[in-house]
Amino acid sequence: MTENSKADIKNRMQTKRIIFCTYSSIYSSIVLEKLIGDESVDVVAIINSTRVINPKYGFIRGALKQIQLSGLRYASYLFIVTDLFRWLQPLSNLLKFEKSVHSLAKHHGIPLMDTLDMNQAKTISFIKQSMPDYLLGAHLNQLVKPAVLDLPNLQCINIHPSNLPSYKGVDPVFHALLNQESEIGVTLHSMSEDFDSGKILAKKTISADTNESVCFYNCQLFEEGVKLAIKWITDETIVDTEFNNVSENYDTWPSRKQIKQFKKSGNKLINLSELWKR
Repeated sequence: MTENSKADIKNRMQTKRIIFCTYSSIYSSIVLEKLIGDESVDVVAIINSTRVINPKYGFIRGALKQIQLSGLRYASYLFIVTDLFRWLQPLSNLLKFEKSVHSLAKHHGIPLMDTLDMNQAKTISFIKQSMPDYLLGAHLNQLVKPAVLDLPNLQCINIHPSNLPSYKGVDPVFHALLNQESEIGVTLHSMSEDFDSGKILAKKTISADTNESVCFYNCQLFEEGVKLAIKWITDETIVDTEFNNVSENYDTWPSRKQIKQFKKSGNKLINLSELWKR
């Protein structure tokens, strides 16, 4: 065996194996592209949530429930960054869109499982077969439960687009801009039995400007978040930066009233140009 071959084997052994868990969107595509493009990590599998609001809802019922909760304007924004983004994939090369999670998985030969419940036995078997070192969540709309969290030799971490423990919950960027925060951020944290809890591992803060949209800032924050994740996973000298996230505040889906207030304040949910590659 040559020295080069020995070095290649050593590098492969040192490469961290990641199973990526998400709800397919432009945000998850940004994270996945960064993971695939980094030689220090290996995306060995993907779990894609197909849940809409509640596992008992189908697509139509879930969409109607979202409109009931947040109004047509906000539901349309979610549709654009998730389903419309995926449906336009056949034109992605022509339009220079980001590639969807499913397109990236197919192109790079990464096994992908769609599931309503990532804690069910079939999904857990898929995780075990993938033999990951890390489970990384980003734009994930399901709670990872002890059946997964307690799997041996697996660290479960998540990218959340806020400065935890502030702005736990759904769409923290929307709520931060609604409250006219001057800074927003992204947090890498270990997963626990509650949403957006667990030990804080790393953070990144950026300035906020209400002239930019929710989509714009989410794209920025998830891009910064995956950089934090890769650095934390590959750099063993990094230690936990804060103690347990103890805040009890949790924001749910924006209400119709909040959407009206958001628009009245001059904020935007999305500019369609943000679907294009940056």
